[in-house]
Amino acid sequence: MRRKGIGALLLGGLAAVPLAASPASAAVPHTVTPGETLWSIAASSNFTTRTVAAFNGLPVDGHVFAGQTIQVPSVAEGAAALAADPEYGSVSSPATSISSGAASWGSPPIYQSAPGMGHIPSPWGPLHLTPAAAEAWNAMRAESLRLYGVDLYPGGPLSALRTYEQQAYLYDLFLSGQGAPANPPGTSSHEPGTAVDVDTPEMRWVIDQIGSQFGWGKVHAPGEWWHVDYLG
Repeated sequence: MRRKGIGALLLGGLAAVPLAASPASAAVPHTVTPGETLWSIAASSNFTTRTVAAFNGLPVDGHVFAGQTIQVPSVAEGAAALAADPEYGSVSSPATSISSGAASWGSPPIYQSAPGMGHIPSPWGPLHLTPAAAEAWNAMRAESLRLYGVDLYPGGPLSALRTYEQQAYLYDLFLSGQGAPANPPGTSSHEPGTAVDVDTPEMRWVIDQIGSQFGWGKVHAPGEWWHVDYLG
């Protein structure tokens, strides 16, 4: 009787063993509607934009379009996606939008330095505010971590101090229907360095609780939960 070859025996053995099923995902599909961005989709589910972007394999400033399906992960899936993707795990990875998920048409200039300004930490490196606003922000951040275990940081590299040109870029993006609300250039409290757009509703909630102790609250942009001002 002719012997079967080793390859045939292995194939026969594998055919008899059922393959393990892939674990089911708990992600929820979301169909993008006109005007939505990664940022707005993530915020509505209490995620950072980086989490939703990483889970979907998209850049943090990526553009989404109406009718596209975005998967909103579970907390565990989102954390795993961030941990597995070095682009999002690195605090020095670049981004090019007002907040983590605002759609981008090209790359507006990012501050490299701002002489005479104060600094606050962010996932994109130090961002700038007036010295008094930065000092108060950093004190508020320390208190937030102490009381709630919640870090406070801007939602994107243009979410603190902006130039006139950067504000104009974001305003044009807003008028096009592809960006978050933005004031006309020359009228935003970001331009003098006295405002921050925070990354999550949780951060805004914390500022509502303790911000007045440090001169931070809300004056401008009443319809924008993410926007907070330094009141002095």
